[in-house]
Amino acid sequence: MMQQLRRSQPSPCHLRGSRFTGAGLPARPMLALGAAAARRSRPETVQLSACHAAAASAQPRPRAVADSALGASSTSVQVRGKLLLQNFFADDGSDSQRQLRLSIQLVSATVAGPDGRGVKAEASVLDAVVGSGDTELDVDLTWDEALGAPGAVVVKNHSDFPVYLRLLSMPTRVLGADDKAATTAAVHFACNGWVYPVDKHPYRLFFTNDACVKEETPSSLLKYREDELAVLRGDGETADRPFQPWDRVYDYALYNDLGNPDLRRDLARPVLGGSREYPYPRRTKTGRPAAKTGPCPYPQSESRAPLDEEIYVPCDERVGFGSVPAPTLPPLGGHFSSLADVYRLFGLDDVGRLPEAKGVINSGAPFPVVPQVISVNPTHWRKDEEFARQMIAGANPVCIKRVTKFPLTSELDRGVFGDQDSKITEDHVEKNMGGMTLQQAVEEGRLYVVDHHDWVMPYLKRINELPGEEEKAEVSQRKVYAARTLLFLNREDSTLKPLAIELSSPHPEKEQLGAVSTVYTPPDSRDDDDDGITAGRFSVWELAKAHAAANDTVENNFVTHWLNTHASMEPIVIAANRQLSVLHPIHRLLKPHFRKTLHINAVARQIVVGSGDQRKDGSVFRGIHEVTYFPSRYNMEMSSMAYRAWNFTGLALPNDLINRGVAKGDAKKPETLELVIKDDYPYAADGLEMWAAIKDWVADYCAIYYGDDGAVARDSELQGWWSEVRNVGHGDLSDAPWWPAMDCLADLVETCTTIVWLGSAYHAAISFGQYDYQGFIPNGPSLTTRPVPDPEVTVTVAESDFLESVTPVAEALGFMSISSGPLGLVGTEVYLGQRPDTEQWTSERSAAEALAVFRARLEEVAGNIERRNADPALKNRTGPVEVPYTLLKPTAQPGPVLRGIPNSITV
Repeated sequence: MMQQLRRSQPSPCHLRGSRFTGAGLPARPMLALGAAAARRSRPETVQLSACHAAAASAQPRPRAVADSALGASSTSVQVRGKLLLQNFFADDGSDSQRQLRLSIQLVSATVAGPDGRGVKAEASVLDAVVGSGDTELDVDLTWDEALGAPGAVVVKNHSDFPVYLRLLSMPTRVLGADDKAATTAAVHFACNGWVYPVDKHPYRLFFTNDACVKEETPSSLLKYREDELAVLRGDGETADRPFQPWDRVYDYALYNDLGNPDLRRDLARPVLGGSREYPYPRRTKTGRPAAKTGPCPYPQSESRAPLDEEIYVPCDERVGFGSVPAPTLPPLGGHFSSLADVYRLFGLDDVGRLPEAKGVINSGAPFPVVPQVISVNPTHWRKDEEFARQMIAGANPVCIKRVTKFPLTSELDRGVFGDQDSKITEDHVEKNMGGMTLQQAVEEGRLYVVDHHDWVMPYLKRINELPGEEEKAEVSQRKVYAARTLLFLNREDSTLKPLAIELSSPHPEKEQLGAVSTVYTPPDSRDDDDDGITAGRFSVWELAKAHAAANDTVENNFVTHWLNTHASMEPIVIAANRQLSVLHPIHRLLKPHFRKTLHINAVARQIVVGSGDQRKDGSVFRGIHEVTYFPSRYNMEMSSMAYRAWNFTGLALPNDLINRGVAKGDAKKPETLELVIKDDYPYAADGLEMWAAIKDWVADYCAIYYGDDGAVARDSELQGWWSEVRNVGHGDLSDAPWWPAMDCLADLVETCTTIVWLGSAYHAAISFGQYDYQGFIPNGPSLTTRPVPDPEVTVTVAESDFLESVTPVAEALGFMSISSGPLGLVGTEVYLGQRPDTEQWTSERSAAEALAVFRARLEEVAGNIERRNADPALKNRTGPVEVPYTLLKPTAQPGPVLRGIPNSITV
């Protein structure tokens, strides 16, 4: 069956003109409610696919009746259903079980009352004693055959505690074409939502797992659909108020809660969003009051929530975990004195090996897990080849660009920053290019750069003046440069080697005088034990590599990770919940890829990217990122600076690769793209397979519900969603010319593919490698603390001097604690292609079958990645550290580290 599903590629503004029916399968048979207690020989047949019934011309229009008309002639039956729910009680034993009392009413999709809304059946009451965790309960539901087909259910909670409803299923009988042969089926209400006691939630409404656009909704369900969206938008809210844990309102706010001027003036932070100076995506509104401080430099600041209090997100967004306690980091003071000190953090011996065996990754070893970069070859992270390889197969493989013009130039305003152009010359690099001239390398596509200069330079003077007087015990001293790294591509084996690293500082007298730059190159001769590795000593070149790696670590965290996924996805999630009904097919497509995003972002604003808060004991807790990354108080400002160049369409993988000059071809045909680094750019090669698989799945799904471009343009909810994403959620960039018009099927498919890609595969590639590569601090420092010596004066430094130039001990432990977040998610994630409710997420057979094809395709991709990793000719797959590139392998793997691609942004 799955082989009969044919994938298609969208042509410009057009995709299939006919509905995708799952390999020509017949329409779903008619369903009849099963009523064991009714004892009728042949119950009335009802169509339970309410949305499709409304779209079919053969179906009668829903009829309006008064509730009183359903009197003596109606026949009520009892239907035994199943209710899946979750409870979260205290684990102290005193509250292990509670009395649950719910009332449940089915709602007709075909019979409307005087107000136009579907008539409700008689309420059924569920009384049960429940414990903490997952619970499955039998529930007797009342239905009246005169009401036709149920399309929704109303649930009221008369208990004194909230309950999370996952699924309500009810049995049916499926009648054949001649209304004789019958089999058992079920109707599912995929709830996935909290129901609080009636004084908090007067009721919750859940629809069946049918999907339809607003214009095809049965009229008796249409007002219910609109009612739900009104609640989620907060329509009728008369005044600003702090939202409560049970609220369900999705609304927008500026990033005005990063600072804490009420605690200390130096902890105030700029408001991000809503201005030319600090553009930014919007975050979820909490309704908290303004900060109380009088002469605050940022009067729009919102007050901070206490550390032991959860920041508001709409209640259904709290999934899988509760509040996250603020960690206690050790006091500042001191660096590692030797590599042996670092190795011992992971239970390794003095030379970086386990006493029992070399490899521990995914072996079931207890924490702390050894970072992959030292798990097999504990010293080869120092090699130049490995330093370069990590730019295409490490934690941040998305910044490398092909050089098309030399010398390298800056785009910074010369009137403000003076001459910031690169000082790297032919003389610096041609000695390591095997006789090729620099111009030849440019013309042949063999020269590449990782350039963080323009992003770092505007903040360098302020960063290098840290810490301020009040934060000396909280933030260590910095000495940072803006870095450019130039690399050369070896045609024979597609490996890269670094040619030069330029480290630049602002002019000491005046920034307008331009940059002061020093160019570092690999040593001409090496008196060492193992290709550049000298035990106990480091070259000045290696110090330059550490500073360049620190630039990359910071940009990875605040631009490619936080900005491009967490911050940019949040307004897309908010708009979807405000404008797309849960009945909407695109809502059903994207919902799994939104899981946890708002919640994890709220936690991040509280304890990770914020400035600081006061603990109950009076001590000050500083935001983890302000302590552990070199921008400190400027990290989110720098993220805002990067947002000016943010481009949603440019983040589509084919566009990104072409824009960086590492691929050639038509972005609309990713399977035909030619990688300039051939098949040995692991992120690009694996990513293109993943992108194509995602796009095929999205195209097949969308074609079920949109027969032509006009159907996209006419979909009012879809248009409202995309307009709000552009004009409100990303309102600071609403005038950008690259926004998709969303007036054709190709736009819809490309947009949804990009959203799924960013929330799943892209996020995995640029987040889950942080601990693997940067968790071993000497390989990927998060900050630097000493100047690099002049290469003409100093050739080598002691191991202790190298370690005193990179992340100190306390900050290293803080960095490890936050970057190891994925380690605690093993067994809790839902992976790409999976749904917790796989059998119940949709009533559309063709959609379920398309998902099955997608899952099979992901298995193929995983197999292809394994084969590439096993090919010794592809040297960039494992590199000198002998660790295979698996960050884009879609399938989960056993072990203590999260492997595979989750559906959504996790950490």
